[in-house]
Order: sequence, then C-alpha cells, then structure tokens
Amino acid sequence: MEYALGAKIISGIISRKIIAGPLSVQMSIVDACNYRCIMCWEHSSELEGWGADELARNYHANKENKATVMDFDIYKKLITSLHKTGNRRICFAGIGEPLLHKRIVEAVAFAKSLKMNVRLTTNGSLMTEELLEELIDADLDVLSVSLNAGASDEYGLVHANQENEVFDRIVEKLVWLKEFKLSRSLRKPELSLSNVISKLNYQRVPDMMQVGIDTGANFVSYRPLHIFSNISRYEMDKNDLRNLDEFFSLVKPIAVKNKIGTDIDSYNELQAIRENEIIPAPCFAGWLFPFILANGDVTYCCVSREVMGNLGNESFESIWFNKRHRELNDMALKMHRTQESLPKSRCLGCERTIQNVKIYKYLWPLWGRPQT
Repeated sequence: MEYALGAKIISGIISRKIIAGPLSVQMSIVDACNYRCIMCWEHSSELEGWGADELARNYHANKENKATVMDFDIYKKLITSLHKTGNRRICFAGIGEPLLHKRIVEAVAFAKSLKMNVRLTTNGSLMTEELLEELIDADLDVLSVSLNAGASDEYGLVHANQENEVFDRIVEKLVWLKEFKLSRSLRKPELSLSNVISKLNYQRVPDMMQVGIDTGANFVSYRPLHIFSNISRYEMDKNDLRNLDEFFSLVKPIAVKNKIGTDIDSYNELQAIRENEIIPAPCFAGWLFPFILANGDVTYCCVSREVMGNLGNESFESIWFNKRHRELNDMALKMHRTQESLPKSRCLGCERTIQNVKIYKYLWPLWGRPQT
C-alpha cells in the first residue's frame, strides 16, 4: 500500500498535481508543554514571552490556541479522513508534549485500528511503566524520545526548567522498556533517541550513543541547533565543530557494530546549507508532510503557520485537495530559484531540506541540475 502511495505522490510531483494523500502527517495533538528547552521555537526558556519569531508569537497570542488540546472527535474524523486519502503514517509531535493528552493511548489505538503506522515523539518525563505498557498494548510502532544529553550533567542546562536527575529517570524507564520487550519477544515500539547538538552538549556525543546501546535504541539522531537570536551564544565555533567531527568519527563504527541507525552523515550537509543561507532545492513537503495544530488548523508543513483549512469546518481530505494547497505547491517548486520562503514559513534552514535535495537529485531532469 505504501509503495503504491509513494508512486502516486511521485507522479503528482512530476505532473504538479495532488493526486494522493501525504506520505506522513505530523500533528501537535497538544500545544502545551511541560518543558522549556533552550532550542525550542515555541517555549524556550531564553524567550521573554512565547515564540522565537513573529509566526510563533502570533499563534501563542491567540488565547484560544494557547495550551490547546486537540478535541478527540476532531482527531477521530481526521484519522478517518487521512485514511481515505491513502495516508498510513502519522506522528504525534510538534509544539507541545503529546503525553499531556489524557487520551493519548486511545488516540494511538484508534489510529492502529485503521492500520496506521504511529510514531510518538516525547520528552519522556511523563513516561511510567504503566503508560509504556499501555502504549505497547495499543501497538505503538515507534517511540521517539528527545533526550538532548548523554548524561545527567548537562540535562538541566538544555532543558532549563528540569533537574538533572530527570535524565536518569527517563533512561531508567527506557531500560525497563527494553527488558519488557525482551521478556515478551516484542519488537515494537522501536526506540529512537533524538539529540539537538549545541555548545552545551556536543562533547557528550559518544555518551549519547552509549545511552542508545544501554536502552536498546534502534536509532540515535544528531541534529544541528537551529539558531534564532536569543540562543546565538549556544552556537558552536569552528574549534567545537572540529572536535564534533572527531566525536562523530568515533561514534559511527560503534553504531554500525551495535546495529543502531544514525543521521550523522546528513549533519554537516544541513549545517553547511544553513551557513550558506540558501534554499538549494524545490520543496516537496506539500506532497509529503503536512502539519496539524491542536486547534485543528492544517498548515503546509511543520515550519509553517500558513493555514490551508481547519478540521472543525471541513475534512482533511477536502483541505488537502483545495485550491490554496495547490497554489502553495506551485510556489514551493520554485523556491530554489526565487530563494523566497513560503508565506508564514521558516523555509531557510529547514531540516526537510536534506530530503528535498535527495528528491530533487532524483528528479532533476525535470527542473534543471540541483545546486550542491
């Protein structure tokens, strides 16, 4: 089914039409968060108020949006409508912490009842053994935990309103999860550990991989810090980056030995794109990765606040195939030439750029040879 959907999506990109549903949908089922991570564009401890830029501030200034939890009836209609478009992958991630939703286990179970692949991204602080077992029973496919640390020492520095000891409690729960799965010969949920790398934690890159080994992780992610003005002091200098490359060279064979996937190879590529301040390829997110806010707004992608419609008024299916979506896709295919971001979007330096470049290289005869 997913292969057929992928073929339709590629056909749609080539013809510049929307003929199938998205490959994966990311939804912020909760916009509130119990963390104040230094690198967060929405809730950073380094901000005087809410939001690192005008897009985020305007959203949070609306009292109806702030701390919104997605209505469960709207959620069920969304999943049902997504299924009709051919989509089979969803991810609970976004502005807030999804485990704050009181019906998160039920949300996973409902999506699984329609044979969806479900990923849940969490800071891990609210995990309990009981909740993890419930998520296993609900058949969660992937649990992604944003650790951003290799040991407790720097945990409170990155997650400003948390004590260092929280790191140890989270790892303890993940070790329990590994042992529970082993005792029952379970493969799911797969575990992915995410780490945003900055001056605060880059020296712990090997420790981050060791945590992956200790917890039985399937994937350990390393992503460069996306700088906004309030956090520029956490940016790594040239000497830091040289040391980081040495740490990566140590970690890569360890990952291979332990059969743990990583995204190390794309780290420097994304860092270079951000330093050059260019948009090197068309954007294909409009065929692949829409983003949904807890208030039901369907936006173009996870770095966008350009609303294409609201689920309180219409189905996802009708929004996905509407005129505004087609107009945005037309703009997105020209971005590498215009070097202009989409309306209300943070396109420059977006992490999806790496995927866009790969797709562009595959399809480049249609648009001209890609920049590198």
